[in-house]
Amino acid sequence: MKKIKKIILVLLLTAILGSGTGYSQEILTSGSPYSVFGIGDQNYFTSVRTFSMGIQGISLFGNYVNTLNPATLTQMRSTLITVTGNYGFLKSSNNISENQNSGGNFLGFNIGIPFDQTNGWVMALGFNSESLMNYRVKVEGNTGYQQFNQFYAGKGGLSRINAGMSYNILRMISIGLEYDYSFGELKQQNFINFNNSSYTNTNVKSEIDFRKSFLKGGIIFEVGKIFRSFTLKDLDLGFVFQSGINLSSTQDGIFGNALGADTVLLNSGTLNVPDQFGLGLTNIFNNKYLVSADVLYQDWSKYTEFGQTVPQLKKSYRAGLGIEILPTPNKPGFFQKMTYRLGGFYENGKIQLSGQDINAYGFRAGVNIPLSNFNSIDLGVNYSIRGTNENNLIQDQFLNFTMGVNFGELWFIRPKEEDQ
Repeated sequence: MKKIKKIILVLLLTAILGSGTGYSQEILTSGSPYSVFGIGDQNYFTSVRTFSMGIQGISLFGNYVNTLNPATLTQMRSTLITVTGNYGFLKSSNNISENQNSGGNFLGFNIGIPFDQTNGWVMALGFNSESLMNYRVKVEGNTGYQQFNQFYAGKGGLSRINAGMSYNILRMISIGLEYDYSFGELKQQNFINFNNSSYTNTNVKSEIDFRKSFLKGGIIFEVGKIFRSFTLKDLDLGFVFQSGINLSSTQDGIFGNALGADTVLLNSGTLNVPDQFGLGLTNIFNNKYLVSADVLYQDWSKYTEFGQTVPQLKKSYRAGLGIEILPTPNKPGFFQKMTYRLGGFYENGKIQLSGQDINAYGFRAGVNIPLSNFNSIDLGVNYSIRGTNENNLIQDQFLNFTMGVNFGELWFIRPKEEDQ
């Protein structure tokens, strides 16, 4: 796997391209080649609500399930079942070629169950995507005697099952703890095709299976309750911590040609994903405009694969700012009952190639459409850019549409008169 990543790095840098000695690179229809690093592209999705605001929702309460900070659950008013998915378009380009790809993904299934609204005692269960690897690159080469096509491809990712609990202390401190079990696989392939029966085509595959549990903890202080300012009466300050994941892993290599194939155990050990920290602020102005901002930090220079670091990985952070326009109370109009969202993010990415940081930024928007007191649909759209064409690197442009369907019920709770 490490050898394949080194080859992909060369392709990303296109150091051999432009030298004119028989090599050219083509990005085939697939995902981004940047997903070759680490455990793939991280999924920063915590809910359609937060996605549409460009944030993680570290300090954002509400009747929704946040898959990052379990402390946000304390203000859920009904049992909520949420199913989310997306459909997106990706255009990857460098100075040589450009390709486009589209496809959909299941993002997660989550359920939040409030046992005691007064004390914020809520349980959350879920199945969610954590990361995704998906790339395919073609290199056309010439040995001096024979032309050949070489394909590098990777697919897979990390998923998790989670169970969390929240509780409110002193009516102003919300705490949450979550247990997660991660599992998945990464498959990578290097195929050489000579298109000549006088030469033997070669196929090398690498498969990594991994699994491990980890913990998340969060806390939110409703600091607005200690201020005398009307403007800051709803101010919340949130923190979240995710422990590192030491993924127990085995790596098998499959070496084959037209005559047969052999499977060999290449490595057995761990993939060590570093700790993650986050901080967020949220406030509501004039009971109408909710503003939330947060930042998430992770030191990927500490990431290791079977005891070895990856020199192209570094410290990273992701910052977001979003606004939510709340429904107008006691207004009969359908559009007055909807919630509107807008925001953006900036990511100082975990990858550095040839001294160039692979950063990203994007703009988000969305809406919540109520179907009844407890049922609703969330819609969100994202346009973002990652990377650059400078230094012959690759730039990704994303256009994603996300949807969440929320089914609400009253379990264990006597409904208030206005909810009946």
